[in-house]
Amino acid sequence: MLLGPGVATSETPIPTGAYEDPILKAGWQTVSEQDGLRLYNRAVPGAAVPAALARVRIEVPPARLFAVITDYDHFADFVPYVTRSQVVHREAGLRRVAQHLRFPGPVADRHYVIESRDSITSSPSERWRVEWRLVAERDPPASRETGITPNAFTGYWELTSVAGGTATDAIYSLHFDPGGALPSWLVTFAMNRYLPKVIDAVRTRATGADGSSPVPNARSSKAGVE
Repeated sequence: MLLGPGVATSETPIPTGAYEDPILKAGWQTVSEQDGLRLYNRAVPGAAVPAALARVRIEVPPARLFAVITDYDHFADFVPYVTRSQVVHREAGLRRVAQHLRFPGPVADRHYVIESRDSITSSPSERWRVEWRLVAERDPPASRETGITPNAFTGYWELTSVAGGTATDAIYSLHFDPGGALPSWLVTFAMNRYLPKVIDAVRTRATGADGSSPVPNARSSKAGVE
């Protein structure tokens, strides 16, 4: 997986067809590089927690990865810390998703609704994009659960077809401020560990290495990708 009034903005969404490599933008600082995955942080104005960005090549076609990262109703099966994820509204290129996160230790659960939008471009190379933001809409089941709403949760995936369509250059960017009393250094540390875990989970799901059937390629539509 995973935006509203008062929410700090992460990496500014890149308009479809006007791609610029975010790693080359001013402000990104290298955090680590391991097993082909490069991880970066960048300060977000007005926020104590930075945005994070990971870039990695995944040996899976982008359409198949897209099918995994938009399979919101099954996030609880493979995305770390997600215990519930349900699409509550759907239209071409847009989904609203209610989610519940459960963290290890004494950290309170988080619940919220995100609005996810997706698009695809074919020139100069095939590129799939999914971006999300928090919305003020209440999560109906949340009233029966214990937890709080994050202060900020924005992000995006950008998937570029390479190697003749058999592999993907993937960018995963996230700004998550969970709210509550957690110190910013701890949130930053946890987020920098979380991005590689999500990428591993997505890769495993897409290839069927977790014992599930390999996810079929998604199909695109004029307004978005479904």
